[in-house]
Order: sequence, then structure tokens, then C-alpha cells
Amino acid sequence: MTTTHFDIKRLHATIDEMSDLLSRELDTLEQFNLTDQQENYLMYCVTNAPLTAKELVEEFQVSKSAISQVVAKLEKERFIEREKNPENLRETLIYLGPKGRMFARRLEEFNSKIQNEYYVHLTSDEIKQMISSIEKLNKVIKENQSGS
Repeated sequence: MTTTHFDIKRLHATIDEMSDLLSRELDTLEQFNLTDQQENYLMYCVTNAPLTAKELVEEFQVSKSAISQVVAKLEKERFIEREKNPENLRETLIYLGPKGRMFARRLEEFNSKIQNEYYVHLTSDEIKQMISSIEKLNKVIKENQSGS
């Protein structure tokens, strides 16, 4: 079975529509006045803290300087806190600050709502297939972007 131009257009339209519909649910995060970049880094911190700036550089494929600027801004706004790693004093660990923990709670509320109101209508196999397809596409995109 070949993928047609129409199939690709339909895929894009479907992804865009789902993104628009779900973004309405995320309005609760707008109160934090974060840029898309700040929001992405903070979401990563929610899942992976404590972490280092080096981990952010590797994950987002951006310069150390770019990460430092965003981390400084997030720290100033109390979304994150930085502390020396007691096991390696040359390393600084990034933790969620008070506003970051509030952001994490709102994000968890969003995830619960999505799961309980929307994903519940999909079978386990449908969810696994979506995950597999998206992971495969993400891998291809990352490889193309890194020039591999």
C-alpha cells in the first residue's frame, strides 16, 4: 500500500486539528506567561529533574549559552532552582522551584483530563500503535536534522 499525497495532507490536517483542540485544554498554562521554548524546557525539567544544563543542551541540541539564558530567566521567575551537586561540586543541578511545581501540578491536571476524557476511548492496541508510529517518525526526523 502506497502513501498518497492526499494521505500526507490528511495526516498533517489531523495532527494540526488535534493540536488545536488540545491547546484549548492547555489554556490553564497560559497564566505562566512562558515562551514556547521556556515551556518546552520546563516540561522537560518536570519529567527529569534534578538535571544539569548539559542534559538540556544534549536533549534540545542547542548551545550552552542558549540554555544558560533560558535557565537564568526561569530561575529569576522562580520556576527552577539551582544547587551544587553534593556528589560533584563542579556541577550544578536544576530542580523545580515554587512556580515550577505549580506548573507541574497544572500539567498533571491536564494529562489526567486528557487520559480520562479522551484516551479512554482508544484501545490499548490503538495507543501502542500511535506511540510506535510517532516514535518512529521522531527518530527519522532527529536523524535527518542531525545529518546522520
